[in-house]
Amino acid sequence: MQRGVDALDDFSQTVSGRLRINSAENPAWHFLYPAMRRFLHDHPDVNIEVIIDNNMVDMVTEGFDFGVRPINHVAQDMVALQLSGERPMAVVASDDYFSRFGLPTSPQELTRHRCIVPAFDAFSRITAWEFIQEGQLIRVTVPASLSFNNTTMVKQAALDGLGIAWIPRYAVEAEIHQGLLTEILHEQRFTYPPMALYYPRNRHRTLAAQTLIHYLRPESQALAGAP
Repeated sequence: MQRGVDALDDFSQTVSGRLRINSAENPAWHFLYPAMRRFLHDHPDVNIEVIIDNNMVDMVTEGFDFGVRPINHVAQDMVALQLSGERPMAVVASDDYFSRFGLPTSPQELTRHRCIVPAFDAFSRITAWEFIQEGQLIRVTVPASLSFNNTTMVKQAALDGLGIAWIPRYAVEAEIHQGLLTEILHEQRFTYPPMALYYPRNRHRTLAAQTLIHYLRPESQALAGAP
C-alpha cells in the first residue's frame, strides 16, 4: 500500500489531462465528489467533466473514462471498484407533515398519503416503493403527489412538509440526526447493492485515470478521514 502511495507522490507534479465521468446523481455527490475534491486539490492540472445522468449509457461510445452505477448493473466485461457499502432506503417526512396527515404504520398505508416521488426522467417516475415485509420483498405503488428528477429537491420538499419521501438513507442521514426529518417503517427498509466506479477492462488508462482510481479506493478514503 505504501509503495503505491509513494509511486503516486513521485508523479504528483506531472499528473495532468482530462477525465470524463458519467454518474447517477446521488453517488456523484456522496461517493465521487469527496474523493474528487481531494484529488483536484493535489493535482490541479487535471480537468474533470462529470455528467449527471440517471440512465445507463454506453460509456465507450460516448467517450467517458469512468461510470458510476450500482455494482449489479455493471457489465461483466467492465472493471468495477466498489465505492460504498449496501444502500438502505429511508421513508421520511417532517414532523409538521405527520402532525397534519398522520403517521403511516405500514407500507400499504402510504397509498393514502401525499408522496414525493423520485424520477429518472419525464417518463419513469418511481412510484413502486420497495420494502421487506415478513422476510419478503413487496412493492407498494404510491400516489405521485409531487415528483422530481433531483434528490435535493425531493429532500427539500420533505423538509418543507409537502409529503413523504422514499430516498437513500445516506442522503438524509444528517437531517434525521438533526431532527429535521423523521424516519418511519425502518424495520421494513429495503437495501440496494453497493455503488461502483467502472471502466473498460482493456482500455489504456492515463496516469490521471490511474491516480483517480487510487483516490477512490476504500482504503484511501479511510486514510483521508483518519485523524
